[in-house]
Amino acid sequence: MLGRLALFLLFVFFLTGCQGPRNGRYFTYKLHNPQNDDQYSTLHTMPDGALLIVSKRLKQPKQIWNLVRIAAWDTSQPHEDKLDVDVGPNEELFGAINWTSQGDGYDRNDQLLMDPGGNYLVVPLSQDAFSWNVNPDKHAKPRAVLNIIELHGFKLIRRVELTDPLLAGGDMGFSPKGTFMVSGFQEHSRTTNPRGVTDTRRHTVETLTIPGLNAKMVCNYTIVERTYTAQTGSTPEESARIEKENEKENSEEYERRQNQKQAADAACRSGLAPLGFSSLNDVHETLNLDGRLKHNLDYTMRVPPQSPWGCNIEDLSGNLQYEMFDCDESRVVVFGSYRAFRVFRLEDGKQIMELKLSPSHPWFGAYRQVFGVLTRSREVTYLVLLRDGAELEGYRLP
Repeated sequence: MLGRLALFLLFVFFLTGCQGPRNGRYFTYKLHNPQNDDQYSTLHTMPDGALLIVSKRLKQPKQIWNLVRIAAWDTSQPHEDKLDVDVGPNEELFGAINWTSQGDGYDRNDQLLMDPGGNYLVVPLSQDAFSWNVNPDKHAKPRAVLNIIELHGFKLIRRVELTDPLLAGGDMGFSPKGTFMVSGFQEHSRTTNPRGVTDTRRHTVETLTIPGLNAKMVCNYTIVERTYTAQTGSTPEESARIEKENEKENSEEYERRQNQKQAADAACRSGLAPLGFSSLNDVHETLNLDGRLKHNLDYTMRVPPQSPWGCNIEDLSGNLQYEMFDCDESRVVVFGSYRAFRVFRLEDGKQIMELKLSPSHPWFGAYRQVFGVLTRSREVTYLVLLRDGAELEGYRLP
């Protein structure tokens, strides 16, 4: 009898799941026009404290994105502004089960370039930029679509198709001082010989006006990289000699690259300073996705490794005081998975909040679309969740 009762209670617990700390919820807000079943929505923060929801189509045609800005979201009278933008034909992929994958990689704000002064939002989409930057010899020059939105009225002021490789394939965004700019390479050449490959790129940094996109040169520089082909000898003695030669060549190449970077920094420093940068590395950490990810890791060293599998760093608060993890084990397992949002204080690495979510299907552990961001309003930091592109939930950090 006791065995049957225990089995029954276990079955009930599995069906209901863990509901999470509802008493910690600070507010809820239902959108006037929630997403459709064939859409995928993500949540973002804006410089002026508003929230931005971007809804994309799961199936073709995917070129129309629906944007919703929600101001005063932590008051009794939130305000919605809506705008549709045409990003052009694209083949973005989305997660079919747990909604964890999207075309802009790990940084969900990578396709939303926001002016720190709160004046403009630029929405770029380039399908070919990554492959072009990795190997321009094997891939066609990138093409991109740029939508420029004036934020005070939340209206589209320009849509432009870009074919220039620098604008379509370069790293684009706003400087700390609010200047729109692009950094990338304009000319490329590659030579191959029996000893390896020499790759030469002329890089350019430009500022751009909005909405005209008139360019002004900040600086340019050339980087030459040589990759040596590993060789082996016919005897152990010859192999040892060649190995030493390879080590010497690699060491000399590394030193030469460092000297090139220092020379490029010196050439660009006077032009970068008025924009709020002290070096080209600062530009990389601001405009480039990989650069931002590496920069963010510097602030997260005190947070302990997370378990179970599937925990991803999703957001840092704007004041760099908190870090949020989305722990979604359904990324790697199906049955009996785990989903929670955890918030840590970066000063000491202490966990201060965990919100556990119930699976939408108790047998398979699947979860609906849920996205979280850390945002700040009136000197208070919140964890805000977007559920199914339809409802916001806000939790005030202790």
